[in-house]
Amino acid sequence: MGIRKNVAALTAAERTAFVAAVKKLKAKTTGRNYDWFVNTHMTYFGTVNGHNYAHWSSSFLPWHRKFLLEFEKGLQAFDSTVTLPYWNWVNEQSLTGPPFTDDFMGGNGRDGSGPVTTGPFAGEANWRINVSPSTAKSLYRAIGRSGSLPTAADVQTILDVGTYDVAPWTSASNDGMRNRLEGGLSPSPHGRVHVWVGGHMAQTDSPNDPLFFLHHCNIDRIWSRWQNRWGYGAARYQPGGGTANVVDVDEALAPFTATVADVVDHRGSYTYT
Repeated sequence: MGIRKNVAALTAAERTAFVAAVKKLKAKTTGRNYDWFVNTHMTYFGTVNGHNYAHWSSSFLPWHRKFLLEFEKGLQAFDSTVTLPYWNWVNEQSLTGPPFTDDFMGGNGRDGSGPVTTGPFAGEANWRINVSPSTAKSLYRAIGRSGSLPTAADVQTILDVGTYDVAPWTSASNDGMRNRLEGGLSPSPHGRVHVWVGGHMAQTDSPNDPLFFLHHCNIDRIWSRWQNRWGYGAARYQPGGGTANVVDVDEALAPFTATVADVVDHRGSYTYT
């Protein structure tokens, strides 16, 4: 079983191993390489075959859980010891600390909004952007120029909501944990972090920034904490079935074949420390 750690608890060797596996997945030229994940997120960010799989729907959390699992498997094909770490942005907010160290994610963009200049993903030669709606060929960040990072109180607000989601199961849902966590309702930690990092993280091709996976690992951890309190069973997911244009609990999380019910309980695959 995999153990997903806080980025602040990673050893130097673990940081090095993670970066190396990410770079190898990027260098892979066929199959589910790094750019496959970028392209898949871009494709499923919007409506596909009448469904919103990845965003602004009930399936936001299980879709990304499966997405992260497949990405983690991709890394483990190169190094079986690697697991996804999570960035707890409530506590880790300094640009001089994790995950922004020079041996891990690197820092901000040039002049506060340009190409990243430090770390293993700085510059086109080290990390070329191949799949993007923008023309930039190196990774961009604009950290802290817009908005603020979520607080512990924001996370607690989400954990205290006992209902997973409500109709119409979109960004217009006026209650439910999912929409508060994703961004349709306050406090919106998921969306706020994307905007706070800026650059590629604020676009549909956000997985171009490896920080995406650390952020979404933390979103998954928050959902796991919610499940630990309110229940891991498929019955906790809404809608239950027969809902047009929404991914029901027994429907596949395209492009994957796994259903929501297959991924709601992660405890047999990984845990969080």
